[in-house]
Amino acid sequence: MFIGTKAREEGFANKINRHLIANAYLGILSLEEIAANFNISPRTLQRRLKDEEVSFQQLTDNARQYLAVQALKQGGHAIKEIAWMLGYNELSAFSRAFKRWTGISPDAYRFQA
Repeated sequence: MFIGTKAREEGFANKINRHLIANAYLGILSLEEIAANFNISPRTLQRRLKDEEVSFQQLTDNARQYLAVQALKQGGHAIKEIAWMLGYNELSAFSRAFKRWTGISPDAYRFQA
């Protein structure tokens, strides 16, 4: 899970991160959808995350990374399917992101997992 640098009891960023992962079956939710779920404006959500020194983009990237790693470990899905489920329209974009996260390609990760 994500841990903000200014962790409160649980931390707002951790709540958002958990929500993104728990609702991943809906796709990666937008800033507006998350804000509505927490009954705050998108701008307030951004401010609260800024207080914890994290952006919404960092949280969505973290959720995608976690979900990609889990999907590759479990097997059962083609890499192209995983990319699509995580909101990537192009396999190459997913592969670049995965390599940025882990240092290796999705194929290599699946092979070693």
